[in-house]
Amino acid sequence: MKTVGTARRLVRSAGLGVLRHMPRTRLFVRQRYWAHERRKYDAMASKVPVDEKLVFFESVGGRSFSCSPRAIYLAMLSQERFADYRFVWSFNGAERTEGATDGEALLHNDRTTIVQHGSEEYFRTLASAKVLVLNTRLPEYVTPKPSQVFVQCWHGTPLKRLGYDVEIETTNALNTTQELADRFGLDAKKWTYLLSPSPYTSKHLADAFGLPEERRPSVIIEEGYPRNDEIALAHADVAGSRQAELRHALGVPEGKKVLLYAPTWRDDSYKAGVGYTFDYLIDFDLLRRELGDEWVVLFRPHYYIANHFDFSAYEGFVIDVAQWPNINELYIAADALVTDYSSVMFDYAILRRPIALFVPDYESYANDIRGFYFDLKEIPGPHCMETKELVDVLKDLDGYWERYGSAYDAYVERFCPKDDGHAAERVIERVWNRI
Repeated sequence: MKTVGTARRLVRSAGLGVLRHMPRTRLFVRQRYWAHERRKYDAMASKVPVDEKLVFFESVGGRSFSCSPRAIYLAMLSQERFADYRFVWSFNGAERTEGATDGEALLHNDRTTIVQHGSEEYFRTLASAKVLVLNTRLPEYVTPKPSQVFVQCWHGTPLKRLGYDVEIETTNALNTTQELADRFGLDAKKWTYLLSPSPYTSKHLADAFGLPEERRPSVIIEEGYPRNDEIALAHADVAGSRQAELRHALGVPEGKKVLLYAPTWRDDSYKAGVGYTFDYLIDFDLLRRELGDEWVVLFRPHYYIANHFDFSAYEGFVIDVAQWPNINELYIAADALVTDYSSVMFDYAILRRPIALFVPDYESYANDIRGFYFDLKEIPGPHCMETKELVDVLKDLDGYWERYGSAYDAYVERFCPKDDGHAAERVIERVWNRI
């Protein structure tokens, strides 16, 4: 016998499947729902005072303890000036710290509370926290009070066009291009601050979210991404102690090189009732045959990708790290990165380790799905269409630096100029010195 909760989820899934093909009806239903929820939230929020020493954190919609919210939280925990502050983290379901080397210990202390994403306590905290620190959008029907501070961290350097910059008309699950852009614009109206690691990112995130020119100087904090502090510090660790620690935690055999394979999702690969699917895997048979004696692969798909990947046939060669909460730890553990159109290519560059792109669907992605802010050829490193090309690259990593070293340095200077290991400190100073 199905539970009431299961029945509701099935009804909702069926309803969303229908609305996906009825954009006008979908927009009407969505706006009515938001208006109803906004009235409820505003009525509750009006009765809840703002606590000057309460800070709310959420990463990727409550999916994990990660990214810039995590880095800012850890920095605040370590500073004496915040000794009497309280912190709240939102998680969607289980606490999703499984597999992290330090997640449970860092969250469980007498100053930190955990709330269920979407619960009554969750919304009360949104209404009462002085500062809200998120790396994705707030619910459309939640608007911070004038006395609250909303720090939009975002979660990467844009390569793919976003929001109002998308020029290709497409349907992204339950949003047309315009619907999704408008949801970006709605969030930008709520921002007190937007974090950025570079002039490039500042411009394109502001444009994509429709942030007016006159607001940009006061809203944008261009001090680096706090989430990248631990990557920069690992790069400075000549002994590689952190890398060795993480490889042991991940189960990497002694003496093996580590390849991190981190592909992103495709806007046009959505299946109702399933989610986004992914069909552009590298050839693991060929990779193991050619490189299995020297390499291990860490497979980390984007969290939107709903496929179940069975790697039992590649035991000892492929390690599924889809649920590993902190992707920075995977960067640090890896000797090289393979991705396609993911912003991991910018964060990983801070380590000055080889990057290769595996892009068999480049033409369709660039021309029919999303489009890019710049020509992919400007990204240093090989752009592989077949796994054989990737194998050749990994067999000759010394040659990688001869071919791409100068371009790599320029790439880091363009996209990561402020990612020096101290971004969280600077962001905290900028935000809390203005409160």
